[in-house]
Amino acid sequence: MVFNFFKNLGSSSLLPETYDYCLKFLENSRCKTLPFHSVDHTMEVYSYVKTIAQYEEIFGSNLEPILIAALFHDTGMAETYLDHEEQSVIYATDYLKSKNYPASKIKIVSNCIMATKLPQKPKSKAEKVICDADMYHLGIESYIFRNERLRAEWKTFFNKEYSDEEWYSINMEFLKNHRYHTWFGKTVLTNRRELNYKMLKDRYEKYKFEL
Repeated sequence: MVFNFFKNLGSSSLLPETYDYCLKFLENSRCKTLPFHSVDHTMEVYSYVKTIAQYEEIFGSNLEPILIAALFHDTGMAETYLDHEEQSVIYATDYLKSKNYPASKIKIVSNCIMATKLPQKPKSKAEKVICDADMYHLGIESYIFRNERLRAEWKTFFNKEYSDEEWYSINMEFLKNHRYHTWFGKTVLTNRRELNYKMLKDRYEKYKFEL
């Protein structure tokens, strides 16, 4: 297996320019202050796409539109929180058209962005890769910490403050029902996700016992 995601990318690749553009866009929007859907989250999803794509044997020009989608997938949050994916597609499409990016690849970018919308229903391999990258955090050791960031974000945007019992219950249900779509997700990430579920369950049961 070749682990060079720039394989077959020409010198005219739009990726480096798009990376810089999206980073600056996010840093100059309210996304910079979001606890969970932050600039760091986008950069992490971008990195996770590269990791998962290696195992799916997606390289070069086939990987490029997925990485571009990762960079744009949360830009819509600069305008709206709910249904931000649609606005992200608008931003991505306008930008890519201005760069004369092929229409067929713009379609892949748009489909990948929309595939991240919950509940995830990816169809193509590219869509499956970005969906698992966006939910990668469910299968890492720092999940609990990151989940508290999401809790703070929902408090701000939904004006909803969850009790520990409510929050653990909501996220236990989400982890229980969530399914990864790629080989890497179904093996590596699923194993850790199950451990995170047990950790949440232990906290939930401890909370109930203390009551």
